[in-house]
Amino acid sequence: MKRDEIKLGALLSYVTIFLNTIVGLLYTPFMLRQLGQSEYGLYMLIGSLVAYISILDFGLHNTVYRFIAKYQAEKDEEGQENFLASTFIIYGVITILVFLVGVILYFNLDRIFSSSLTHEELSKANIMFAILIFNLAITLPLGAFQFIIRGYGKFIFANSVAITRIIARTIVLIALLTLGYKSVAIVVVDTVFNIAMGLTYSIYCFSKLEIRIKLHNFNKTVLNEIFSYSIFVFILAMVNQFFWKLGQVALGIVATTAAVAIYALSINLVMYYQQFALGISGVFMPKVSKLIADGASSDDLTNLMTKVGRIQLSILGLVLSGFIVLGKPFILLWAGPDYSEVYWITLMIFLPMTIPMIQTIAEVIIQVKNMQSFKAKAYLLMSGINIIVSILLGRIYGALGVGISTAVSILIFQVFVINLFYKYKLELKIGRFFKEVSKGIIPVMLITTLAGFISRNIPGLSWRWLFFQIIIVSSIYSILMLRFGLTKEEKNTYINPIFIKIKNKLITLIFKTEHFKKGV
Repeated sequence: MKRDEIKLGALLSYVTIFLNTIVGLLYTPFMLRQLGQSEYGLYMLIGSLVAYISILDFGLHNTVYRFIAKYQAEKDEEGQENFLASTFIIYGVITILVFLVGVILYFNLDRIFSSSLTHEELSKANIMFAILIFNLAITLPLGAFQFIIRGYGKFIFANSVAITRIIARTIVLIALLTLGYKSVAIVVVDTVFNIAMGLTYSIYCFSKLEIRIKLHNFNKTVLNEIFSYSIFVFILAMVNQFFWKLGQVALGIVATTAAVAIYALSINLVMYYQQFALGISGVFMPKVSKLIADGASSDDLTNLMTKVGRIQLSILGLVLSGFIVLGKPFILLWAGPDYSEVYWITLMIFLPMTIPMIQTIAEVIIQVKNMQSFKAKAYLLMSGINIIVSILLGRIYGALGVGISTAVSILIFQVFVINLFYKYKLELKIGRFFKEVSKGIIPVMLITTLAGFISRNIPGLSWRWLFFQIIIVSSIYSILMLRFGLTKEEKNTYINPIFIKIKNKLITLIFKTEHFKKGV
């Protein structure tokens, strides 16, 4: 039963990722047109500001998940009760802290954004900020119940609720935006759904899992364990928020809400791009842990990293080649002519971002070997430099300037600096990695891009035209990849089994059809 729970839970987690991506791609242009560029930018600006405050969670959600799983495995009911009591005491302190930080920022919003927002925009910003701070203060402790459920291994219920929320929220927001409601309505709906989801998880915990929260004794050891684990999660969450959200806040200070909207849309596309790689690497995490536990050599780890990197690059290569060729018409059709700059910002970030996206196995190795401190320090430095340069370039070039700063930061820190760390500290064979990963795949990407630009000479701009071009580019890439890109071993491992399954399905279908005809 537990194995089925994990399998179906994992499947539902991929469904959640797929739904989030599809809903984002389909719902975003609708929201853009209903809100308008300025109000969409305002909505993203305030959301980004509140996202910074959300790091006051201090990584406790992941800590709850880890320790509940530990106590369940050890069947330590009293230890779990004591841990939960200690955790919710900490959450009580965090809630007060969130309110205090929120109040301070609320009374200074006019001062922070006085040069970039109009009086009407500031008024809406104050309302949205107040609602979102209330949302955050309530849902941070309520969110712990979802991770308690996951700690119990009840992935099906947790993911089913998440999927239900995505579908219901989208339907409600489409209805409200169609009726003429704006950004304030969106944050109200999000608050209602977040609280409802948190309450659903909490009811399940108390009624089905029968959890108890009881402080048997004030155990300093438990607190030390909580903070020693959560501090690194907190640092990475802080860096992640700083790096991906600071551009929007910087533009909100030195530019306009229209610039915020353009940059925010670019970052959304980057997040979708990342999912293609991250969804693959997670499958290999148990294998990495086992290899390291068994004393694997640097050659063994490099081999695995290369194997996974080639899979990731073969998938990202299609997305990147397709975006280089068709990204501009896609943006014009998807978001509108006011967002043409999104293409160049997104492409500038896609190019250097591809390198760390094909090296996610190295990040898993870092975690297993507990060597995260260097990466955290490097990313903190990267974020600090990026905010300064973003403000300077954003003041001059707007969203494009922040995009340049972000792309260069990724190139310097996530490509050059981190790869030096991989080579000299993790002792991975980085030169061999790049040579073997690029073999066959890079030429296919280049030829596909060139052929795609030639096919774009067909005049016209419509969704039908775009879909036709996507089919052409995808077909060229797939044929070349099967013929020249993938190795024989990769074809036997990943491609041939798919063809065999399709062939068997067709034979079964034909057999059943013939059997049915004879029966008739």
